[in-house]
Amino acid sequence: MHHWTDSKIRVHAFYCMLGISLWQVVHKQAQVAWQGISVEQLLEELRQIQQFVLLYPPQGQKGPPRTTTVLSKQTLPQQSLAKVLGLDQLHTQRG
Repeated sequence: MHHWTDSKIRVHAFYCMLGISLWQVVHKQAQVAWQGISVEQLLEELRQIQQFVLLYPPQGQKGPPRTTTVLSKQTLPQQSLAKVLGLDQLHTQRG
């Protein structure tokens, strides 16, 4: 930690505690999809879920660039975690 003033140290500590608290909420929700999953397993499974945006050139001279959003292939546990945590709602298909 490279903070020198008391207020910056307090803000840093607050952010750390907020992050830990939010992570515990996510872990508790994930227990519904995968009973007994450890924090490390959860982090690894979520790390492997990726979303890609494919860019295509515009059609014609004045058309806007086209994009498509694609999710990486997911295992069954990853699909369950995504559903329980609401990540499947974040995936949008645009054309």
